[in-house]
Amino acid sequence: MQDKPNPAQALAAPEGSVLTLDDGLGFVALVDRMGSDAALKVVNAARISYQKKKGELDEADQKLARFLWLHGHTSPYRHSFFTFHWKAPLFVFRQAFKYQVGSTWREYEADGESISLAAFDVLFDTDKGCSWNEISGRYVQWQPEFYLPACMRANPPHGNKQASVDLPADFDHAGERERMRAECEQAFRLYRERLERGVAKELARILLPQNVYTQAYWTVSLQGVIHFLAQRLKPDAQFEIRRYAEGVHQLLAPELARLGLTREMLVGYV
Repeated sequence: MQDKPNPAQALAAPEGSVLTLDDGLGFVALVDRMGSDAALKVVNAARISYQKKKGELDEADQKLARFLWLHGHTSPYRHSFFTFHWKAPLFVFRQAFKYQVGSTWREYEADGESISLAAFDVLFDTDKGCSWNEISGRYVQWQPEFYLPACMRANPPHGNKQASVDLPADFDHAGERERMRAECEQAFRLYRERLERGVAKELARILLPQNVYTQAYWTVSLQGVIHFLAQRLKPDAQFEIRRYAEGVHQLLAPELARLGLTREMLVGYV
C-alpha cells in the first residue's frame, strides 16, 4: 500500500519564488495580489476626502503617495492586501510574526454621540486584517530540513546589541557548521524515535531546534508590508530576516515603483 503524501512535502516553492538563504530551501513568493491597482487605490483613498477620484496614475499621484507615506498619513495604504508564501526557519518566523497589525473602522459612543475612528488592532485569527497561517507540527511530521549558516557571526563588544558581525576568516566556520548539523540530526533522530514510541506529534516536536524549516502564508495590507520593509531592510536587522525582506521587496517592486517609493525612502522612514 502506498503511503499517503505528507502535506509538508506537497508544498513546493511556487513559480516566481525568490530564494532567500542560499541553501536551496528558504524562499518567499507572492501568491496573490488584489485585482485592483494598489497604487491607484492609495491615491483615490486619499482623494475621497475631497470627493475626487482618478482613473489613471500620473506623476502628481506618485508625489502624493510619497508625501502620504513619508509624513505618516498611512491609512490610504491599508486598502490593498497581498498574500506571501514563506518557507523559513522557525526563528525567522518568530521575528516576522510580530507584523500582525491590521486596521479596522470602529464606532464608539461619547456623551451620547456616535463617533468613528481608524483603530489599530493586533489581529490573530480574525477576518479583519493581517494574518499568518503556518504548517502545524500537531498535524504533520516535520521534515529534516535545517538552516545552517555558512558564515558564523558574533555579537559586537559594544554598540547595538541587536546587530552581529561576521567572525574572522580564521574562525572554524565549516567546523561550527558541521557541529550544528550533527546537533540537528541528533535532535531529529530523537524526535522520530519519540513518534515511533507513540508520543503525539504535538509533544514530540518540542525538542526540535529553532532552525528547522516551516512554511506559512502571510496576508497583509500594503501599509503593513511596507512597514515590515522599512524595519527589516535596515542593515542592523538580523541577516536572515533581512534576506526575506529583500525577497519581499523584489516581489513588491511593481507596486513600489508605481508609488514612487524607493528603498532609500523606506529604510529612512521611522
